[in-house]
Amino acid sequence: MNEIQTKLAELQEKGWTLAAIADELEVTVNAVEKWKAGDRQPQNAKAVLMLLNQLLEKKRIPKQRRYISVRAKIGLPTSNNKM
Repeated sequence: MNEIQTKLAELQEKGWTLAAIADELEVTVNAVEKWKAGDRQPQNAKAVLMLLNQLLEKKRIPKQRRYISVRAKIGLPTSNNKM
């Protein structure tokens, strides 16, 4: 297990989802899944490790994606926001 896989496992133990990690790093969930599985390494591994360490220090753990759906922005009902 490499350092990135270890940090991802630690984050998940603390309650982070792969989607929340991907949002914080501004990458796709698919990329984080591949890093976790060891199938790929990020091109900027040192920077990713630094960011993962910063996430480990955060007190507040996001449970959902932080972006607002396009439907919510234009006022259409969403599954969470019925009009």
